[in-house]
Amino acid sequence: MNALEILKALEKIISTAEKFRSAYFWSSPQKAADRRSYEKYWSIPEFTFEYDGKSYSAAYSVECTCNNVYARGIYYRDGKKTTITTLKNIYRKIKEAANNDIISAD
Repeated sequence: MNALEILKALEKIISTAEKFRSAYFWSSPQKAADRRSYEKYWSIPEFTFEYDGKSYSAAYSVECTCNNVYARGIYYRDGKKTTITTLKNIYRKIKEAANNDIISAD
């Protein structure tokens, strides 16, 4: 993945995680087909990337039961669990580097 693809993927997973921060308290769609559609739309399949010599992987899972919505982020750095904060920091660093490249190119 190049830097732009990583930025887009990180932006999507970070915004989804922010959106579903309190998802447990939401009511789920009434019909089973609607619940499966909701899960498919909001879940993000695993993607991997390399940054600063380390390997990262991230995925986001949304599951609906009849009563609740469960959302879970799965984040790894070099095979060990990490948090969304790590991904936010990488996103910020890549974005700053991209902005500095644009400024220095002018």
